[in-house]
Formats: sequence, C-alpha cells, structure tokens
Amino acid sequence: MRGDKTRGIISLIVIVLAFIALLWPTPGGKYSGIASIFNRIKLGLDISGGARIEYRVDIDKSVENPSAVVEDVWTVLRNRLDMANYTEAVVKQSFREDNTFIIVEIPGATDTAKAEQLIGSTGVLWFGQVIDETTTNPNINPDLINEAKREKAQWLLDREGTKWYLVRQEIDKISNLKLISPKIVEALPEVDRNNVAGYVVSFTMDKKYADIFEKITEKLYVPEEILNQGGIAYTQALKKRLAIVLDNRVQFAGFVVSKITDGRAQIRGNFNLEEAKQLAAILKSGALPARLEKVSSGWVAPLLGADIVSASLKAGIYGVIIVLIYMIIVYRVMGIVADIALLYNTFLLLGILAATGTILTLPGIAGIILTIGTTVDGNIIIYERIKEELRRGSSIKAAISTAFSKSFLTLFDANLTTIIAGLFLYYFGTGTVKGFAVTLIIGVLGSLFVNLVVTRTLIDLFAGGIKVKATKEGGARA
Repeated sequence: MRGDKTRGIISLIVIVLAFIALLWPTPGGKYSGIASIFNRIKLGLDISGGARIEYRVDIDKSVENPSAVVEDVWTVLRNRLDMANYTEAVVKQSFREDNTFIIVEIPGATDTAKAEQLIGSTGVLWFGQVIDETTTNPNINPDLINEAKREKAQWLLDREGTKWYLVRQEIDKISNLKLISPKIVEALPEVDRNNVAGYVVSFTMDKKYADIFEKITEKLYVPEEILNQGGIAYTQALKKRLAIVLDNRVQFAGFVVSKITDGRAQIRGNFNLEEAKQLAAILKSGALPARLEKVSSGWVAPLLGADIVSASLKAGIYGVIIVLIYMIIVYRVMGIVADIALLYNTFLLLGILAATGTILTLPGIAGIILTIGTTVDGNIIIYERIKEELRRGSSIKAAISTAFSKSFLTLFDANLTTIIAGLFLYYFGTGTVKGFAVTLIIGVLGSLFVNLVVTRTLIDLFAGGIKVKATKEGGARA
C-alpha cells in the first residue's frame, strides 16, 4: 500500500508540474481556450515562420582558403544556435557577385534584434596590447589619430562604451606574435573573488594556442612591485597591458602579473551572471574567424502551407483516437488504463517541451507520435504478462505484481536502445534531425516512466474491475 501511495503521489506531482509549465501565463499568446496550452510551446520554421537575417562574410584578402573560413563561420553559428537550444534554426550559405553570404533563419523569433542576440557576437576574438587610453572620442583628436598610426594600433571602446583603448594586435610590434581567433575548449562563468557581486569568465585555450599565449604573457608580464610602487616604471607598464577584444569591444584590459603557461586565463569586466553566461557560451562555441556584415533582416513565412500543417495534425489526432478506441475494445478495463496513460504521457511531453523551450516542428511531432506507439507497446507487454499470470491461476494482485517484475527488463532494454539511437541522432545530426531526436528521447523517457509508475498506479486502482473468465483449458481469460 505504501508503494501504491508513493507512486500515486509522484505521478500526480509530475503531471501537475507539466500542466503548470503548459498553462503558465504567456503575454501575447496566439491561442485562447483549450488551445492556450500550446502558447508556451515554440514552433519551428515549417509551422510558424521566424526571423531571417542575412550577413555578408567579410574575409581578409590575404586568406589563402576563403571557402574554409566560410565553413568555419557556418560551424560556429550552428554551434551557437544549438547551444541556445535553437536546434531547428536554419543556417545556410549563399554565393553571388563574388561575395559569400550566411543566411540565418530562427523559428519563433519575431524580433530580429532579439534574434541577433541569440546568434551572439558577429565579431572576431583576439588578444592585443594596450598602448594608451582616453575617455574622449579619439577619432576627433588629430594627436590621438596620429598616435594610432604611429603605433600601428586602433582605438576601441570598452564594453560599457565609456572608455577608449589604443590596442595593437602585434605584441611589441613583433609581426608573428599575435593571437587571433584562438580555439577555446572550455569557458565558464565564475564569481569574481575581488568583487562578490560580479562575475568573471574563466577559459582554457586549445593546446595549439597555449604556446603563443605563453609568449604573449611573457612579453607583457609586469612584476607586482612595479604596480605597487608607481612612478615612471608604472607609467611605462601602462603600455604593457593585455587586451581581450571581442566584436571590436575591449572585454578586458589589465596587467599580466604572471606568465600563463597552460592556456588558462580569466576575462574580468564587471559582468553580471547573464553577461558572463553569454560571453562564456560565445567563447566555448568558437569565435568567428571572419567578420559578418549584416545585409538585411526580416520575417520568413512558414515553410509549409497551413493546409499541410492542418492535414498532418488531423492525421495525428485521428490516429491517436483510433488507438484509444482499439485499446478499449481489446483490453477493456486495462485498455482504459492504457488510454489514460497515453494521454498522461502526451501532456507530460508537451509540458517538458514548454518548460525547456524546445522548438517543435513536424519532424518533432513525428517523434511524439512514435513515442505514443512506444507507450502503447509497453502497456501491451505488461497486460499480456498479467493475462499469462491469470491463466496460471494467480490472483489479480499477484498477477499485476509479477507482470511488472517480469516486464521491467524487457521495457528497460527496449527503451534504452531507442534512447541510444536518439542520442546518436542528436550528437551527429543538425537542425531538424536534432529536433526529432530531442522529442524522441524525451518521449521515450516519459513512456518508460508512464509504463512503470503511472500505469502501475492506475492498474492497482482499477484492479477490482478486471474480469477473469475461464477458458476451455481450465485457465482464465482477462
């Protein structure tokens, strides 16, 4: 009895949380009434359309293999969108008039400015040397303009846009001592030990770039005693600060107080948590190897017509209704239990999609329909086991207990193989393939929970309604 109550409470809590995720008020929702449960589910380009942004890839003329650079840009943007959970976004290349363009289409994003934030920085990450700084606009000061030309450097704003730094890519004017677009293998937001209210971004470079980063930090190293004593030595040290530049903004400008030999460093910029998370995600997904120039932005219509979407949804609904009727006709009381479990799993899956912000497309709907079959299949395995035990003369309670015990490994193995296949699809696939894999994995996990917990609770609850009829062989039939 205690186990029944525990399963019942868990089942109730889970479905209540799913409905909260679905029904949580959504400002500006498209649907009303019963259909409002879909307001919090993001729909893909094929169903609802989205934002479309086109960029021109600005590749340096000195680059030997421009096509490889474009491929790298595509990969970085694809990774950024996937990390932001926009696996259904479309990233494609276009070529015209000797220029290369990257087109990004993000489902459900009606605000193109917001869509650009999802894409992340369109600039290049690089490390440089701070030569000077000023709080006034250097572009209107002839002396500061000449200083930039003399030092072969450029004036760049900081993150807040309040201070200008004169930054040079070549450290100490050594032509081969510069670090542009390094690969970051790890980036994490952390609490700033010097400012508990702020955050820093700790990152680790790929070993390929660690050696040159070590040489840069060795050149810019300033002993702490110089920083503490001030005077002429300190003034000279001001020209040996390290700058970390992203999207032509100085994210960090400070002294190197020790040589960095392992490629591990921090970016300090008085970040709040969200800013630190965003910067870490951009660094980890990769810095763009070329600059992107926005050409146009706008709205893209749904890829599929409304009639196709409507027909597909109707087919799915009719299919579910047929399955529900079939289960009641064949399995009677246990069929009613199966139907309740099936609806439970459907709302559970929709609740998870709403809570996680996963984008739903027609391939995703196909994944949901597939999990419906998985749920029904699991219930049939359990029910047939119950009938076998009843034929052997077991009581209903004993038959239920034995059937679930014997069915566990079968259900677990069957669902595990499907989950493994879904994980491979998610890892190696992109776009809609990932979307299908996500709904498949969530649905299979949900069906396993429903089969072993929810169905068990319902069968125990309706056990008294299961009728046993004798067969000609002297056994029993449910």
